[in-house]
Amino acid sequence: MEEPLVSVVIPVFNRAHTLHRAIDSVKAQDFDAWELIVVDDGSTDQSDAIPASYGDARIRVLRHATNRGAAAARNSGVEAARGRFIAFLDSDDEWLPGKLSAQVAAVDAPNAPDALCTGFVLHRERTGQTSERWPRADGSWFETILDGCYVSPGSTLMVRRDCFTMVGPLDESLPRLEDWDWLLRFMERFTFDCVPVLGAVVHVSTPARSEAVAAAIDRLQALHADRVLRVAGPAGLRRFQASLAIEQAVAAVHEQLYSGAFAHMARAFGLSPRRAARFLARATVRTR
Repeated sequence: MEEPLVSVVIPVFNRAHTLHRAIDSVKAQDFDAWELIVVDDGSTDQSDAIPASYGDARIRVLRHATNRGAAAARNSGVEAARGRFIAFLDSDDEWLPGKLSAQVAAVDAPNAPDALCTGFVLHRERTGQTSERWPRADGSWFETILDGCYVSPGSTLMVRRDCFTMVGPLDESLPRLEDWDWLLRFMERFTFDCVPVLGAVVHVSTPARSEAVAAAIDRLQALHADRVLRVAGPAGLRRFQASLAIEQAVAAVHEQLYSGAFAHMARAFGLSPRRAARFLARATVRTR
């Protein structure tokens, strides 16, 4: 079989009801030089049988005997990949037509970045609300990512596979926000940009539990405070810490822990009033 240019990695855990949609959206791309690695992370709902049902030699499945988490599943996919580029897709999301061809054209251009995301459609399943998201830099991309992982890398990211050698794998000890951690490490060393096309539909259903978010945030603070201070200075560190507090506030709101949410937002305002105000302005627009 000819070597693929792009290795698509889909981690899946008990999402047989959405996995067909994700795989179908890969097969519908107008770019064919791909392989698809579905990493079944200990599913009990027969998710692991779905890839073989396509009868497509470009699609293969790897299996974890137990559920190890999204970071471990993506790492297994990257380790097994043969393509020059890695493209991630979450098992409950889908790509839009032309996504792969647009990114491949961009990475083949002169002075191409080492990684690319795309715009995406955010679909909130609980309300049915949809909105378009167009990630763009506010300062450098490293500074921009201090606000959070708003580029939705789980379903829009394409990155040179050899970058993982220097950046390292995703952190399997993180219960949440492992993609944010990896991008902070990546953007310290490599270039990044966003292709101005809508590349995916990101379906949002169950929010993260506040306990998992708190554990992840403690680790992100420990891992990245020195890095952020070195690259973005004291103002950047306050911006990052405010974003961590906002993540906790959002998780608390979803669990109706409103006093805790207020305390986290108060901390965010104390650290970076501009960052906190921008968040509240966007949140107000989304709820209108």
